[in-house]
Amino acid sequence: MGSTTAAPRRRRGWLRLTGRAIGVLVALQFVLMGLLVVGQTVPDKPIVDNLLAAIKEGTYGPSRIPDRMGTESDTFTECVVVGTGLGADPEESARSRAARMPRIGNCDGGAEDVKAVAAGKVFDYDYYKYWAGYTVFTRPVLAVAGMDGLRILSGTLMIVCLVGAFLAVRARTTTSVATALLLPFVAGTNMLSTPSTSLSQSISIAFIFLSVVLTAQGAKRSPYLGVVGAMVGAGLFCFVDLLTTPAIPWALSGFTLAAAVWYRERKLSRAALWGVLATVAWGFAFAFTWVSRWAFGAALLGWDRTVAMVKQNVGFRTSGNWAGVSDEFGAGAVRNVSYWWGHIPTSHLVLWACLLVILGSLLVALRRGGISRWGTALVLSAPAAVVPFWYTMVSNHSQIHMFFVNRGVPTALAVITAAFLLVAVTPRRDRTERRRDGTTPREPAHREAVDAGGEERNSTSAVG
Repeated sequence: MGSTTAAPRRRRGWLRLTGRAIGVLVALQFVLMGLLVVGQTVPDKPIVDNLLAAIKEGTYGPSRIPDRMGTESDTFTECVVVGTGLGADPEESARSRAARMPRIGNCDGGAEDVKAVAAGKVFDYDYYKYWAGYTVFTRPVLAVAGMDGLRILSGTLMIVCLVGAFLAVRARTTTSVATALLLPFVAGTNMLSTPSTSLSQSISIAFIFLSVVLTAQGAKRSPYLGVVGAMVGAGLFCFVDLLTTPAIPWALSGFTLAAAVWYRERKLSRAALWGVLATVAWGFAFAFTWVSRWAFGAALLGWDRTVAMVKQNVGFRTSGNWAGVSDEFGAGAVRNVSYWWGHIPTSHLVLWACLLVILGSLLVALRRGGISRWGTALVLSAPAAVVPFWYTMVSNHSQIHMFFVNRGVPTALAVITAAFLLVAVTPRRDRTERRRDGTTPREPAHREAVDAGGEERNSTSAVG
């Protein structure tokens, strides 16, 4: 009798938890829209005055200047970001501005546009194909501290989130695993150049690390809350990002939860389950958040107008024509690997360092747990596949923007390296003596209690 009732209860439990997670995600959309409105309440005049000063000092643009770390910088997007929110009629409400998101030109014509806005010109250009959530940060900082201050604070935010990600992953696994997961990205990309040349990238990178933090912190309480943390991280990344490198936080977050569960429980089936759930949930939350932006646009600006905009942009980003872009299957992945190897001066050092760590981990894992540990590492490293998947699905974008999309290559390498290192540093048996019921002092006596938010339940719990 108990077995016949347990399965329906378990299904109801999963449905209830799924509903809660989706509820959190839906509520987040309204919070994000509210934040956009808050960002638009910042007056344009101090922003324009500080941008005029940056133009005069030569710190605004131009596009595609060298980053002095092997690639070109993303100053093009930087000009777009600091100009987002400008150009609206002074009488237009903050809510209306947030809905359509006014914007002036990029670096090529942006300087003249800034001067035109200062003279009172109104621009009829909407930019709600993205959330443009960075305006919540950029507009007040630009108004108070100008371009140079925004660069400093963008870099500060990036470093703080990097340190937070390291500490969060270390707390759920080990110092060596946290290092292996994050160091290849730092040492194998132009990340450290972004505050001075591509502040928009610094903001996006900060939220890459924030997604890892939220996933790891959720996993501290339970795998379920780790999934919810990944979903919130995906929503926040979509909010501030301009479709730069979603595959990076996607892969890192999925691996983080799988690694945390494996390290705590030493059960591959559960680690794989929660890793898959986190990876799927991250992708779903990212897409849901993006579509929500369009839904707000359709509700406030009109259905036909929004549908036309969406069709144009989705079609172009997946298969649009662009000089030098190949439509061959897998071209996005192949060209980004080639770009990373040929342009990032430290790429060969990062690759060889990772290969050496993987080789050493293979030997240690074989000694400690047998050859089955190699299979465990392969399963745990599965989220790395998100990177080539993204390169293939969004081939046009991946090839046009190789100078920053290539960061996915060392990210995939980092996930694989961290996975092999994880199974090597984990002893075959726990260092602590297990209790008679099979748990350790680190684990709750009712392990199922932490799967659904940490609430104690008896053995007939809906979620096992």
